[in-house]
Amino acid sequence: MQNTKTSPHIKPENINITEISAAHHPQYMGHEKIYKIHAPKQNITAFVGIHNTALGPALGGIRFKYYEDENAALTDVLRLSEAMTWKNAAGGLDHGGGKSVIMAPSVNLRRPTDEILAIFAQGLNIVNNSQPVYFGAEDMNMDETSMNKLLKTTKWIKGGTAPSPEIVGGTPSPLTAIGVFECMKIAARHKLGKENLEGVRVSMQGLGNVGSALAQYLHEQGAILTGCDVFDSAFEDLRTKDVQIVRVSLDEIYDAPTDIFAPNAIGSTLTDTNIARLKTAGVQIVCGAANNQQQDQSGGHQSRLMHDLGILYCPDYIVNAGGVIWVAKVGQDAKTVTQDIRTGVPRRFEEILKIYESASDQDMASIAARYARQRVEAAQSQNSQNTGTETHNMIGA
Repeated sequence: MQNTKTSPHIKPENINITEISAAHHPQYMGHEKIYKIHAPKQNITAFVGIHNTALGPALGGIRFKYYEDENAALTDVLRLSEAMTWKNAAGGLDHGGGKSVIMAPSVNLRRPTDEILAIFAQGLNIVNNSQPVYFGAEDMNMDETSMNKLLKTTKWIKGGTAPSPEIVGGTPSPLTAIGVFECMKIAARHKLGKENLEGVRVSMQGLGNVGSALAQYLHEQGAILTGCDVFDSAFEDLRTKDVQIVRVSLDEIYDAPTDIFAPNAIGSTLTDTNIARLKTAGVQIVCGAANNQQQDQSGGHQSRLMHDLGILYCPDYIVNAGGVIWVAKVGQDAKTVTQDIRTGVPRRFEEILKIYESASDQDMASIAARYARQRVEAAQSQNSQNTGTETHNMIGA
């Protein structure tokens, strides 16, 4: 295959790109394509998951993380890519859902090396060789510098440094935080009867790029913060910004007395056991920036449990859509896009909340899923009519 660009360090012929089947995997939800990128000499493996492209080429972040084995990485990319379909659809974007994960070779390696980035860039070139199917962007342990390095050898990236502050580009984390913050205020008004977040207790699970920005917004409005993170530097950074936050351990966060629980790190932390602990701790709202917060993302079991316990769950891909909206609109006017995120993300959350208020037997995740599916199904129907063929249902159960 011919690539659009080549790396001076990694030759395409030294990278294996395999389209794999995951039809029997429990997290498979009718995904269109799944690719494995492997560089045997460097022992680097990555996966690209493309769930649905009815609305356009897939768009989703690139996650760099240590996984115990390839199955764990594949599980993550399947869950994350499906969630991106609904996030992009609910956000009104002309993009389908996709995601990629790069397996860190060591648990101690927090950021990808230039060699790892070069390998992945070549993989993207091959994946997109015949037609555009997936654009990558920032995600866990991948920052603006990483995007700039990738853009040197591949064009299938959104989110490199903008030519000026007036133009959309660069890290989307602050925009994700804005959307979550605005939705959290709406949730507090609905559930707590509070017009703002002054004096509201918020427990923050994860204080990375998005979590730290969210903590600053909450501190400025007078919220009382408790938090946990694996890195001491997260708290040191907040202290330099005069953000007051009480630190607890990774496990203690579920028991810290609080009104709002904000999951901002890895997914699947909303298990049945942890939800019971949150209820005991006084949690009335769950609203955070993490993707795939429920342990059982498919079917929304934990969303139903929170509904039954009287906890208002703010669906992750609705409230955290600010970041992907930002990267999808790279090159546009930054002020206009920021305002669209500040008003559009909470507006869509309010629409779902109104349906929830009028349908007491439905949980929030189920309502959000139907909200997003309607747009994808309409696009599939239109695509089917345009091609004169029946479109295969890629949405999953």
